[in-house]
Amino acid sequence: MLITSLLMSINQLLPVVILAVLLSLIVPLSQRQLSVYAVIGTLLSLVFVQGAAWLSQLFDHRGLEFIQMLLCIVIFIAALISCQQRKIAAALALIATMTLYLSHYMIYLVSFWHSRDTAEPLLLGTCLGVGICISFGVLLFFLLESIAKRVGEQPLVVLLALNATAKLLIFLDLASQIDLLDVTSNYLDWRGFLVENSELGRVLKALVGYEATPSKTALWVYVIAALAFITLVRVLKIKKTKEPVCGS
Repeated sequence: MLITSLLMSINQLLPVVILAVLLSLIVPLSQRQLSVYAVIGTLLSLVFVQGAAWLSQLFDHRGLEFIQMLLCIVIFIAALISCQQRKIAAALALIATMTLYLSHYMIYLVSFWHSRDTAEPLLLGTCLGVGICISFGVLLFFLLESIAKRVGEQPLVVLLALNATAKLLIFLDLASQIDLLDVTSNYLDWRGFLVENSELGRVLKALVGYEATPSKTALWVYVIAALAFITLVRVLKIKKTKEPVCGS
């Protein structure tokens, strides 16, 4: 239970921490703003968990999947808009990400918390996982901040593009589960290069959505969406710099 709780904490919290780091450097966001968004995201996750039974009855018992798919789209679009220094979009992306990931995490915690045999290792594993995620987030922040000072924010935009595009892979998985999309059965196998459940594999999955056995459909969506994200950011930035200043 200790190892399971630790891995669950890392899998569900690390994507939130990474997105918070990227947005805080690109937008940027203050610690106070991040704290406020974290509280709102946590509360919405609780509401989502409480209403999960009702939501699951919607759309022919596919309500939860549709809501999660909507969150994935919101994260992608909001992350794109946040590159234009829009703090509201950054807040929306972060809150939607917390709702997407923390709802699963809270269900896991509640499921095992009432058992005496599992409560202690659950608490210890959770604390260790939270500590690891926070430590990783701090190190990542200073690393990316140093890179941005040297070469500009373009590497951050690329990382954000890959991170946001990874949510579209979740969208594809959910759509495939409810037979909304027919994802190709042709899969690539990169397990000989890097196993998804390894330490580095987990970090890359949270950072850029790495999958050891992606479908060709997912790979095409990932590449096209990431390139579209980066291109749109570039185009919007050029358009913004060409806008005439009022009064000039």
